Amino acid sequence: VAEGSPLGASSCAAARRSFPMLLQAARVARARALPALPRLLAGASASTSALPRLLGASASSSQPLLSLARRGRSTLSMPGVGAGSVAEAVASAVAAPAAQTVDRAVGWWLLVSSGSVFCMVVVGGITRLTRSGLSMTDWRPQGKRWPRNDAEWEAEFDRWKQFPEYQRLYKGSSIPFSMEDFKGIFFWEWFHRMMGRSIGVIYGVPLAYFWARGRIPRSLAPTLGGLLLAGGSQGLVGWWMVRSGLDSKQVEAIDGGIPTVSPYRLAAHLTCAFGIFSVLLHTSLGILQPRVAEAVALPSLRPLQQRVRGLALLVGVTAISGAFVAGRQAGFAFNTFPLMEGRLVPEGYMELRPLYRNFFESVPSVQLHHRALALTTLASVSGVWVWVQAMPLPPQLRLATDLLLLAAWGQVGLGVATLVNCVPVHLGSAHQAGALSLFSVVLFTLHSCRAPAQAGKLAARIGQRVAVA
Repeated sequence: VAEGSPLGASSCAAARRSFPMLLQAARVARARALPALPRLLAGASASTSALPRLLGASASSSQPLLSLARRGRSTLSMPGVGAGSVAEAVASAVAAPAAQTVDRAVGWWLLVSSGSVFCMVVVGGITRLTRSGLSMTDWRPQGKRWPRNDAEWEAEFDRWKQFPEYQRLYKGSSIPFSMEDFKGIFFWEWFHRMMGRSIGVIYGVPLAYFWARGRIPRSLAPTLGGLLLAGGSQGLVGWWMVRSGLDSKQVEAIDGGIPTVSPYRLAAHLTCAFGIFSVLLHTSLGILQPRVAEAVALPSLRPLQQRVRGLALLVGVTAISGAFVAGRQAGFAFNTFPLMEGRLVPEGYMELRPLYRNFFESVPSVQLHHRALALTTLASVSGVWVWVQAMPLPPQLRLATDLLLLAAWGQVGLGVATLVNCVPVHLGSAHQAGALSLFSVVLFTLHSCRAPAQAGKLAARIGQRVAVA
């Protein structure tokens, strides 16, 4: 209706007269609704199981809390979730036991320890890629000092010459291997071993301190004790791996007789390191950002949790398959992408007998499997990222999924660059570090899918105060 017409003018005048009455009616409705809210919360505190029935009893009783959630801009509320789902989530948050509070200093100590293990894995990759792992032919739990004079260096060099690596690769060869070359490979193996012992101090000394001060809860003690045992045994696993490359009989059993460590033992050593790092990181995140003991979230987030768990399994299996690629030095073959020397399935695939050996010992087989797993991981991560774009996620979870996509694409890009350049040391070590980084982001994403412990505590505290009032 045109405002200048008589009908339009009368309508505008009527609207101006009715506005104060509408405003007064809204104030009266709000004044009547507010006293009802404490009674509703008191009922929830008295009986958590009754909360869904109270909220689902009628649309009028559910709308105030839904409006309150919208006003608070809750990032966990999903489109299409009804009052019953909201009620179940709130009731679960009140009833779920929160994670036990631990001193944040313990969390930072574990985070620093996980960073030390990360650096240790990178140094281990450099040690392998520079063929330094067999330069020290003995192992002492207390460690071995750096040679201080020429006589000690000559003794180490002469000792190394008695083992297969020198006998098969350099003795009588036209390629000279000088003392300076030996010092270079000796450094990386020595540094790798001493770094492992340093991590024992970084982890063990604060553990004894926190334990003596009573700052480690009983529920956390088995995890920390298991980490101490696993870290100590990792040195034994490493020496068990190195011995396989020093044994002449085992070296002769390798195709071509090139001295290298057993791929099975290398995979065990690297998997143990990944496991220790993962437990350290997961535990430190749980302390620094406490989460409820049970996964409390709206039903819309549970499928995301399941998918992230699947991604964690897929990334872990891909990393282990990469350990067998490293153990068989398969990255030095088939240095083309996406095809393998012009073929989709390379020559020699699955030819070893018994058949299971192809998954661990065959160069064309382990490389093809690693490629397939890597591309499957990339496609899965990309699919999950696209799927969550329509979901109103919390900021931290949104950041985690974005980082997960970047880490997956970066790791695959590093892998391709490492392969086509025939595994240079800097790219190979970066690729190994990228695998650990990708798994770290997966753990961070999985952690971010869980409800913060503070939410459950706050809901329970509000319910108790309302009940007392």
